[in-house]
Amino acid sequence: MKKSLFLFIGCLSLFAMPFVSCGETDTEADLYADWENRNQHYIDSIAVVARANTGTEPGQWKVIHSYKFSPPLSGTFNANDYVYCRILENGEGATPLFTDTAAVSYRGQLIPLSNGTVVTFEETYSGELNKETSSPSKHAVSGSVTGFATALMHMKAGDRWMVYIPYSLGYGSAGKNTIKGYSTLIFDLYLDDVYPLKGKK
Repeated sequence: MKKSLFLFIGCLSLFAMPFVSCGETDTEADLYADWENRNQHYIDSIAVVARANTGTEPGQWKVIHSYKFSPPLSGTFNANDYVYCRILENGEGATPLFTDTAAVSYRGQLIPLSNGTVVTFEETYSGELNKETSSPSKHAVSGSVTGFATALMHMKAGDRWMVYIPYSLGYGSAGKNTIKGYSTLIFDLYLDDVYPLKGKK
C-alpha cells in the first residue's frame, strides 16, 4: 500500500520530466491552460494521500492547519486551509516561533505545466542539497507566506520536508512576479537553524 502511494505522489510531482527556470518561454496561455482547476485537483489529491498516511517517521505526512485560521468545525475539511508535509528526514533541534528567524535551504517549484516541464521559481542551492556546503537563507517566519510560515513553526532544526502549499496559503489568486495566481507551491525544505528574537529568553 505504501509503495503504491509513493508511486502516486511521484507521478503527481515529477513525471520524470525536465526542469526549467521561470525565464523560459513558450505559448504561455497553453502552458498554463486550466491552471486554477489543475492546481486545485493536484492539492486535493495530495490531501487524500497525506490524510491517509499521517505520522512522524520519514515517508509519513503531517497535515497542518493554517495558523491564521480558527480551528475547523468537527467533521468539516477544506483542503485549501492546510499545508501538507511529507517527512524526508527528522531533526532534533529547536522549533521556530512566529517572531524568530529561520535559516533554511530550499527549492520551490510549481506543479507540472501542460507540456510536462516543472518550473523552479526559487532555490538556495543547485543540484542536490549538500548540507555541508550549502549556504542557508535566513527568513523571518513572520515575513514568510502563510503556508511557508505554518510549516516552519512545526519543524525542528534538522528536519527536511516536502511541503505542499495550496494557493490560498501562498500567493493567492493574484500570484507574484512570475508565479501565476492559483499556483500550488511545492518546497523541498530543510531547516538548518533557528535564531530567536533578540532579547527573548
